[in-house]
Amino acid sequence: MKKKHFIYLSLIFTFLLGTHNGYVTLWENGKPMWVTPCPVSMLPSADQAALKDGIVINSMDDLNRLLEDYLS
Repeated sequence: MKKKHFIYLSLIFTFLLGTHNGYVTLWENGKPMWVTPCPVSMLPSADQAALKDGIVINSMDDLNRLLEDYLS
């Protein structure tokens, strides 16, 4: 039973890369965790659309790669 409970909890706690007040933002459990200094308006339209929908972060490698792309 504990294993099922753990799997359920791991699905609830998610990180998303999205937008907040016009800036690229890391979201945790539906709340902005970190608002970057990167304005969404400076990104290509495809990136803006992806961030508007929210990009699910599956690993720290994904997060680092995306932040490097958007902040450089």
